[in-house]
Amino acid sequence: MVAQDSTGYGLDLCPPVSLSRLLESISEISEKIWIRLLYGHPETLEDPVIGAISRHPNICSYFDIPIQHSSDVVLKKMGRNYTSSDLRRLFDNIRSSVSDVALRTTVIVGFPGETDKDFEALLSFVKDICFDHLGVFIYSDFKDLSSHKLPDHIPEKVAKDRYDRLMSCQSKISLDNNQKYIGNIYNVLVENTTGENFFNGRTFFQAPDVDGMTYIHSERLEIGSFVSVRIADAFEYDFTGVVV
Repeated sequence: MVAQDSTGYGLDLCPPVSLSRLLESISEISEKIWIRLLYGHPETLEDPVIGAISRHPNICSYFDIPIQHSSDVVLKKMGRNYTSSDLRRLFDNIRSSVSDVALRTTVIVGFPGETDKDFEALLSFVKDICFDHLGVFIYSDFKDLSSHKLPDHIPEKVAKDRYDRLMSCQSKISLDNNQKYIGNIYNVLVENTTGENFFNGRTFFQAPDVDGMTYIHSERLEIGSFVSVRIADAFEYDFTGVVV
């Protein structure tokens, strides 16, 4: 499930509809389906949704929550109504409530007025939270954006350097995080074949298009099927495994 703000589902209806109940209803359709909630908002992701994900095995224990930044100064300029402390509490709550959870977020570097101190705060935040997956974008300016009128736009070279530093940091975090999967067995959704006796697929902690893949050596697998795979090796973003 994905939208601009998936966790805001039903809030505009009268009476409001519960996203947690929607997730539970879908999960009851079949045990053989995967449900993945993407693009949640820190301000509207509430405990009932976290609880629903923790209770149902066919709802992927995967949270995609774009935070945009972690510096309180930058967040205020972005019009975000949460702080770095709010975000820390949210991620702590998720990890304490959902076992084997995977966290993804997206951030922006080079936002107008982002100082070295602001960036270092973001870098420190990423190191502390240790996201499983991180998307980083460099701020793109357009005249119709309200941020276009903000002072102190960041030079392209500075923004690119911040991007490179953050991605390098996350690469090390991802590699370290992924070691915990080696030797464990997971359901993998087989998506494609990459050559004779080679297939690729995704575990619950790998969303389509934005995360890595799990590569499987096997004589024959059915595309679209779920297979049990033991993770043999882990890299920054991808895995290799064998069918068990």
